Amino acid sequence: MWPWDQGRLEYFQFDVLRQIAAYVEAHNFKAADRASLSAETGLSFAPLDYKPWRNYSRVLKLTLLVSEVGEDAQPTPIASILSRPGAVTCDEYLHFLLCAFTEPAPALTDWRPDAEFRYPLLFALKYLLAKSVITTSPVAGLDEIIGAYRTSGFDGSEDEEQFISVVSLSSSYEASGRSVPADLRRQARESLKVITQISYLHVRSNQIIVSLNPADAQEIFADLAPISGPRAVDREAEIRRLAELFKGGSTSIVFDYLNTVIGEVVESGFQEGSKVKKTHITIERNAGLRREYFAANPTAICDVCAPNTKRTYPWTNRILDVHHLLPLSSGTRVEGGSTTFKDLVAVCPSCHRAIHRYYDMWLDTNDRKDFKSGDEAQAVYREMKSHFPGLIL
Repeated sequence: MWPWDQGRLEYFQFDVLRQIAAYVEAHNFKAADRASLSAETGLSFAPLDYKPWRNYSRVLKLTLLVSEVGEDAQPTPIASILSRPGAVTCDEYLHFLLCAFTEPAPALTDWRPDAEFRYPLLFALKYLLAKSVITTSPVAGLDEIIGAYRTSGFDGSEDEEQFISVVSLSSSYEASGRSVPADLRRQARESLKVITQISYLHVRSNQIIVSLNPADAQEIFADLAPISGPRAVDREAEIRRLAELFKGGSTSIVFDYLNTVIGEVVESGFQEGSKVKKTHITIERNAGLRREYFAANPTAICDVCAPNTKRTYPWTNRILDVHHLLPLSSGTRVEGGSTTFKDLVAVCPSCHRAIHRYYDMWLDTNDRKDFKSGDEAQAVYREMKSHFPGLIL
């Protein structure tokens, strides 16, 4: 079973990785000063009695942000790309990362160039996509996925027909997943939670839920393939080799999800549909996430203009959308083992379109493709609200 990095989930969030990437572009993380590191990223990098490199080098190497060269933690091309707002989306980056991540991994000491490599995170996503093709309500438990990987012996390169045959036995896998040694099981589970930042996924109660039309699931499946050799001669060189394959933030996959996301991006209020805006809209139209948000927050009141839509339209529970408050390129965050709702707000369709128009105006005025951080995205949202006539702040 594959190792990861236990207890570091918040450091693997895409908008946080972007801030870490900006830091490693400007500083040598091996000699990082905790105070400046925390100031720039908003994270503690605890415990205080150790240098951050000792406890967080695995995070940076697993995410392909740095490779170690002597006394330097050298930033990779991926760090350069992630540090530029709007250069790459969470979906692009995570799809690449799961195609590159191997068991054994070059971030870990048991890697060697002649190993028999498997791709556990690629396996996990292909398993979920295959389930989306044959199941009307595609849900898979974390232990189910771990057990399927363990039992099938697949390396992740197998075709859709082979994966569908594995998925058909899904009821038998959970016990196998639970029998994995506790430390490895926790690490594997944590890595699976990281990939649920992809816009059409979310995680709840240790289950991953997929919100994709089967046609889109098949299209994505067909474009996924392991990133293979020839391997470099050592672990650090292999990290650099993999990172260099992610040139310009582009991959072979086009993230349009045309059958899943109904309507054009422009209909949402944006003037045009860049890739970061498409990621943003896919999250906001994630049907499973929307259902769970309103089940946990049964409001009928718009966060901006504040009318009670149930009172205005008494024949329905609400006329509200879900708005995502993080940068447009970001996925949802995972906290406490589940996708968090704290970065979502309920807004009426008219206000939602107006918010997106405001974002267009703000980004154009500031010559940006995206917000630089979650804090900035939320500040711009509050700024937009301050212009609403009659709003009591």
